[in-house]
Amino acid sequence: HARQMGPTYFVMLRRVQLFGVRIDSASMQLNFLVDENQTIGQDGTLTNGANAVISMLDYTFNEYGFGEKSSSLHADNCSGQNKNQYMLAYLCWRVLMGFHERISLKMQIPGHTRCLVDGGFGHIRKLFCRSDVDSFNQLVDVVQNSASSNVAIPYKHEDGGATWEWRDWKSFLSTNFKAVRNIRKYHHFRFSCQDPGYVFLKESVDSEETSVSIMKSPISDPHARPILITPPGLSRDRQTYLYRNVRPYVRPLHQEEVCPTPTDLEE
Repeated sequence: HARQMGPTYFVMLRRVQLFGVRIDSASMQLNFLVDENQTIGQDGTLTNGANAVISMLDYTFNEYGFGEKSSSLHADNCSGQNKNQYMLAYLCWRVLMGFHERISLKMQIPGHTRCLVDGGFGHIRKLFCRSDVDSFNQLVDVVQNSASSNVAIPYKHEDGGATWEWRDWKSFLSTNFKAVRNIRKYHHFRFSCQDPGYVFLKESVDSEETSVSIMKSPISDPHARPILITPPGLSRDRQTYLYRNVRPYVRPLHQEEVCPTPTDLEE
């Protein structure tokens, strides 16, 4: 709530995670909203790993791409999300499959952690602090109305169907691709259809470029895709916590949505 009650400061409220992808050529920022019962792991976990990030990035390419053959990606230096063997393997896979002819991935150097996505988050934060948000749908409205460039993308449609799907990209890509040694020291990565299976590396923009093969074996089935991952939802303990500790602070109209009554709750 805009005038937040003091006791809620010590309570672990219902959590929604936000992942932003800015499409600079269209002045648009996609804001993926994931409720804690919709994440890959139970109780809001595993949303920052490679499977989650690649699943959302793949959705962005498929649904918001322009048919471009060349793409330049900029990201922060987080190894758990953006700079890891699976992200490099995914971009290499896209070039091998013919979705792109060239892809570059550029990381911010340590100490520089701000980017255009943070600007979109700033607009969301300003409106959120002035709004009463009792439900997930109200949070979606806050994101959508925070700026003309912000687009809210909840995990599920209003009809209950999934907007995008979680997939096990780590297992899928591990079959054909291998890791790059000392990946943390590099900040520029490039992939080209003229050198399939290779990644070109640079420590800085002015350093010499080197190439490394990350292919372990050829891709046998170009139509294969990773298996789907079904969100496990909330654990019994988390459901009980929300019901007993958070529900009293939620307006009655939204209590059952945000803090539903556990079916076997012992009064």
